[in-house]
Amino acid sequence: MIDKVMDFLAELFPNPDPELHFENEFQCLVAVVLSAQCTDKRVNEVTKVLFKMCPDSISMARLSQSELEKLIYSTGFYHNKAKNILALCKVLNEEYGGKVPTDPDVLETLPGVGRKTANVVSSACFGANRLGVDTHVFRVTNRLGLVKATTPLAVEKQWTKKYAKYCNHDSHFRLVLFGRYVCKAQNPKCGECKLSGECKYFKGKKNVCRQSKDKCKGR
Repeated sequence: MIDKVMDFLAELFPNPDPELHFENEFQCLVAVVLSAQCTDKRVNEVTKVLFKMCPDSISMARLSQSELEKLIYSTGFYHNKAKNILALCKVLNEEYGGKVPTDPDVLETLPGVGRKTANVVSSACFGANRLGVDTHVFRVTNRLGLVKATTPLAVEKQWTKKYAKYCNHDSHFRLVLFGRYVCKAQNPKCGECKLSGECKYFKGKKNVCRQSKDKCKGR
């Protein structure tokens, strides 16, 4: 099942390049932090200006809180995001020579960096064998029945244990793209999906429809 799923996703998305735009590890980290509760399209509009002004942690650390807030305002939650970004710049500059740590467990200790962000950055930039679990990955893996989990951490642990060879950035991003454009939260495109025959979610939908028809016939 897992090989069929990942082969299909590789067919759909042969070159799973990140939709967030960045030119170095620091910019990747900031872009992922800004993407929380925000679309990649909006983040790219913001970082196009932000990264031109501040391409690294040293230059970004020179901004005041209010200056950074104005630049990232449209991404939402701008106060906390600005506070965390300036704090992580301070840590990077003082403790890591301005470099982003390669270890995802160390990344997770940075201000504003949660497990998903740490996994995404470490796998995308440093090839770490980690799976970032966002809302799309959580939905898709559960719908297909590849995992049975109620939290992102549980998804990650089950996936890592069962599908170790697919703990990487390409797998993560293909799952994200599949969830974003095909297996959507609302109105998923089940009719266009080659996995519907094995999909736990689709089978459940068919059963509901069948039961509804039976009830209607009995009236």
